[in-house]
Amino acid sequence: MTKAHAPFFKMLSARTRIQILRLLQQNIDLSVDDLASRLNLSITTVSRHLQLLRMHNLVTFRQEAQNRYYAVNVKEIAGRIRDFVDDLGIGLDDS
Repeated sequence: MTKAHAPFFKMLSARTRIQILRLLQQNIDLSVDDLASRLNLSITTVSRHLQLLRMHNLVTFRQEAQNRYYAVNVKEIAGRIRDFVDDLGIGLDDS
């Protein structure tokens, strides 16, 4: 059965969200402040993008006092890409 892939790819269509995911993958556990500083964006802008990524389970976070530290949910992203490729009928081997 084909799943709805559009919401996933829509999340990946924003350059800022890709930049956030890339930074999180390169630097495990960054806060909103860290991301905003590295991307030269407002905390509000970064927070909104992180909220959307969280809603789609593409990032995870851990809470320490009043700070949240974010990380990429690699398993979720890989699974969604695998599902998409499977729905296209393209066989990927794991080697």
